[in-house]
Amino acid sequence: MSRAQQTPYLTYGLDKDGNLMHIDSVSTGLSCKCFCPCCKRELVAKNQGSHNIHHFAHGNGSNCAGAIESVLHKMAKDILKEHKLIMLPANQQDKKQISFSKVESEIYDNKLSLRPDCIGYTENGKIIWIEFKHTHEVDAQKACKIISAKIDCIELDLNSCEPDPLKVRRFIEESNKCRKWIFNNEIPQNISFIKQGNYRQPKLRHIAIDKQSTIVNLYNHEEIELNECTYFCVACGKEVYINVDNVGNYSFVHINNDVSCGYDAYLHEAAKKILYWRFNSQSKFEVYIPQLHFCKNKSDCMLFDKSLCSVSLPTPYNLKEHGYDICEIESTFSNGKNLPDAILKSSKDYCDPIIIDINANTHFSSYMNQTNRIIRIKLINEDDLLRLYQGPLHSSNYIFNNFKQPSNLKTTSYWKINRKVLKFILLSDGKYYWGLDNCMKTKRKNAIYELIITKGILSNKSMIQYFVLYFYNKQKDLCTCEICKFLMDEDCLCSKTNGTPSKPLQTMPIKCPYFSMDSYIKSTLEYECQNLEFIENDLINI
Repeated sequence: MSRAQQTPYLTYGLDKDGNLMHIDSVSTGLSCKCFCPCCKRELVAKNQGSHNIHHFAHGNGSNCAGAIESVLHKMAKDILKEHKLIMLPANQQDKKQISFSKVESEIYDNKLSLRPDCIGYTENGKIIWIEFKHTHEVDAQKACKIISAKIDCIELDLNSCEPDPLKVRRFIEESNKCRKWIFNNEIPQNISFIKQGNYRQPKLRHIAIDKQSTIVNLYNHEEIELNECTYFCVACGKEVYINVDNVGNYSFVHINNDVSCGYDAYLHEAAKKILYWRFNSQSKFEVYIPQLHFCKNKSDCMLFDKSLCSVSLPTPYNLKEHGYDICEIESTFSNGKNLPDAILKSSKDYCDPIIIDINANTHFSSYMNQTNRIIRIKLINEDDLLRLYQGPLHSSNYIFNNFKQPSNLKTTSYWKINRKVLKFILLSDGKYYWGLDNCMKTKRKNAIYELIITKGILSNKSMIQYFVLYFYNKQKDLCTCEICKFLMDEDCLCSKTNGTPSKPLQTMPIKCPYFSMDSYIKSTLEYECQNLEFIENDLINI
């Protein structure tokens, strides 16, 4: 065996009072009166004579494999109890220390039947459990109980340490590596996304079922029973446990790593079970079905148009109040038929069944009877499951097919319809605005008139020129450069001889003394715009 493969020398033992003693601080041989930290058998101190490396050996010649681990474990607990300082795990590069007013070790928790390595108490009453890992980590059952009880708990991995008090202390107090939160009340559970750019997060699973086939959601810690530690995969039915990663995110993981259970299958089956659970456990089952709404001003508005002045808005319906009292989902192990994922129906046949079609990164199913009402649910990642778990089926996220419009058409406010129309708006300073605006009367500051075009749309330049001419004929004060014979490609020909602005449309001058009507523009506009129709609104008194 090479030197690199040899078991490290045991350089610490326990005295009769349970204190760690270094090999060079004790008497030689059996007179050291030390014991193995692991098996508690008598040790022999080999710290004299020809021994190149001073160390302890077992008096009976045995080799205790757990001795080094027990030394590290005991050393870490002693250092934490003495110095009462620890560096917390961090998701980023920031480091945060926490100091304790008191640290206890090996205190048995009767309620949870657990014995944490250490318990730290802060001045403000915060309690943190600390677990030290070398060979054995916090197992699934222990983690389940800690998470269920919502106890702040940190696990420190000592595998990178050697049994040196100074190095162990630096590791505990100055490094934020090799440690993770088993549970932290202050850090919310992170939601997992499939893909963002070139960065891919693990496809974590937070939905499972318990022994009673009840949905368990790790995003909602209230649902986790204190002593319930047996959970099953919603897709394949195999047992899973609660795993905690190195940054404190926890999720359900199959106990048997050989289980092949695809993420899409998980999403699909979890969605079905969530729907079934919500329908049968809650008094309401709401869906927001898109329905056509007309503008409430339709009877008094000259601009009203059915196709332009309507909007499809999600309208809430509690299906249980409309006769639906049964939710059926397809069995996980089907007989091969193309069964719907879920069906909502009435036990008294008050209403037609509703088919729920769930798509998990595949194609929606096709049904022969296209007249059936169908709700199509598309799943990309666990965000979609969480949305399905927490709220009603909303048309902003789901597709509703073959849901008929009610006979009593609803109305809504004009601002929800948000119809845009072409307007020419004259301001009190002689400037004007041309373009799309809300169909209602303009509330623009300093607006005095508006013209809403209803028929005969022409080019922007022609329309602007026409309305400038229109207001000029009505003797309104405004910039008339658009219809002036001295304006050529937005440059005023009078700028060099009469001192007018070279680009007057940028400043919008009014009552220009050099204005002269362009007769050609006037005659052309009167011919081109003879079919133009618009509505005029005096805005001064609105």
